[in-house]
Amino acid sequence: MKAQPRRMSLSEMGVWGAPVRVEFGDGWEEVWVQTVGDRTEALERGHEAMQRKLLEFRAGTERAEALTEALMLAPTCDLIDLIVEGERAAAAARARREMRDPVCPRQDAAAGETEEQFARRVAEHTRRCEEVAAARAARVEELLRARREELAALPREKLVELARPRRVDIECWNAFAAACDDWVLLRAVRRAEDHAQQYFSDISELQRLHPAVREQLKRAYRALEPEAGADLPKCCCSTGVSGSTS
Repeated sequence: MKAQPRRMSLSEMGVWGAPVRVEFGDGWEEVWVQTVGDRTEALERGHEAMQRKLLEFRAGTERAEALTEALMLAPTCDLIDLIVEGERAAAAARARREMRDPVCPRQDAAAGETEEQFARRVAEHTRRCEEVAAARAARVEELLRARREELAALPREKLVELARPRRVDIECWNAFAAACDDWVLLRAVRRAEDHAQQYFSDISELQRLHPAVREQLKRAYRALEPEAGADLPKCCCSTGVSGSTS
């Protein structure tokens, strides 16, 4: 039976939690994990981590030179895949411009259109939208195939030049995601016996956890979100972020 709504303050809305039993090896610990309403802190820390990561790839640094060397040794197909995936969003935007969404129908009650007639038009609109979506997807793949052919004709040095910013972008977004996850979990994980008390006193405690333990906490947090598989701070998750294909 569905629980009946109860009156609560606005500050309480959107904040709920659940007990979580974290197990590793032959040990276990029970904590309370609750949603974090304000993600500002996590997002700010994520942007800071992204900026620090970007600085690592400044021209002349060891990290920048190592990246260039790694890309020079990478298979040509991997370089092309990296470049093409970085251009997929632009190809999708082009396909949307070329193939506009069908106009959403509105019931013409003034002309005497019945509910049944309108329902038929809605069904036709849905079918047409599906056709357009399929055509767009095919167009994107067509554009990317053509791009692959162009890239295959380029010298390796040019491919490395094009792939390098994409690889840096992935590294930066992954750093952003990891930092966001950590700061959300810092605020979300509470003592089982006292939900008002954070389990970790500072971010370093959480970051020292074994990866398998942190992953259990991440899964527990995502399970609390209203949308299945929602990202921790609504912009990243443990397996990657928008713009990242690592």
